Amino acid sequence: MTSEGVPEVLRIKRVIPATKERLFQAWTQPEQLRRWWTIGEGWRAEFAEVDLRVGGKFRVGNKPRSGESVLLTGEFLEIEPPDRLVYTWQFGLTNPGQSLITVEFKEMGGATEVSITHEHSPRDMGPGAVAGWEAILEGLNSYVG
Repeated sequence: MTSEGVPEVLRIKRVIPATKERLFQAWTQPEQLRRWWTIGEGWRAEFAEVDLRVGGKFRVGNKPRSGESVLLTGEFLEIEPPDRLVYTWQFGLTNPGQSLITVEFKEMGGATEVSITHEHSPRDMGPGAVAGWEAILEGLNSYVG
């Protein structure tokens, strides 16, 4: 925890009734990602671009019901299909901070635990980041369910 009480590392987990292969594909294929990605109620993925290779970039345009889109960008650092992704994460063009995201898929008897670790979270993202990741996992669960 920082002195302001916001965690420097966020960890979110959810068990989703799908194989890790199915979830990995949904997370990494742009046409699928656009269908379920949401960072909160009223938000949708306007577009998604994924160059799934180490050093490859991704971009997701997040659009609220009203207002301007917010761009999420990053670069893949590790790719271990269908078990793990590690990438940088920058939310919005005005936020100079860059985070590190690790997404792990672990099968658990007919379902998969999706574990997200968000490191170096900018302080102003604390509660919003938790809510955003929970919305993302709910969107993924609804999509594959």
